Amino acid sequence: MSTNSSTSDTAPYELLGAKNLQVDLGGTTILQDVSLSIGPGERVAIVGPNGAGKTTLMRALSGAVPATSGEIILCSEPIQNLSRETIARSIAVVSSDIALPFATRVDELVALGRIPHGRGPAGPSAHDRERANAAIERVGASHLQRRDVRTLSAGERQLAAVALGLAQETPILALDEPTAHLDLRHRMEIADLLISLAGDETIMKTKRTIVAIFHELDIVRDGFSRVILVSNGTIAADGTPAEVLTAERISSAWGIPLERAARL
Repeated sequence: MSTNSSTSDTAPYELLGAKNLQVDLGGTTILQDVSLSIGPGERVAIVGPNGAGKTTLMRALSGAVPATSGEIILCSEPIQNLSRETIARSIAVVSSDIALPFATRVDELVALGRIPHGRGPAGPSAHDRERANAAIERVGASHLQRRDVRTLSAGERQLAAVALGLAQETPILALDEPTAHLDLRHRMEIADLLISLAGDETIMKTKRTIVAIFHELDIVRDGFSRVILVSNGTIAADGTPAEVLTAERISSAWGIPLERAARL
């Protein structure tokens, strides 16, 4: 498979994509010549060594950082043509942790995901609260609903973060290292949750797409049908786990001996 392959030949609708994308930050080129296409309902894992450009790629795809050159496509439209509100109703980005300096209940946090849907100055409406509570229930966190987020364990905070993303009701849920800092059981629970969320029908009448950055290659092999390997600011491989996560590619991308890579 081509190192910059895409699904555009088979996907009837380009939900998220990049064409010859370059991103420079602080005078340094972080991404260059990146092209990809993601369709509805896909489970896509982005992997690669530290500093490869994975987070910058996700931030660029969500409009958080501008492209220096090339193009980003969101819901079949060039992202520069879309308002911030439209972008926020199209892609929800979940960070690896939530740090709050003040007391906030889980249900209050998750209700913030309704902001792109135009809640008024009085705060979330009854409908917003209903949708936020549905998101909390969907991730299995109803028992945490009234807990102060600051008192949650790392795994519980990640559930709250995923619920916050779900409350945006976007066709794309993008997650930056959702299993970081979690123990084995919580990593497995979050991974299983993300797998179950992919393919759900969204309010835009498309199947939800999951795009997530991972370091755990076992999770990627077990739960994701497509893997994008980012190395040195470009896409080194794009395909199924079996096609991408070969010993040779792992050895080259992470700079580890081939015999060690063959055991991963």
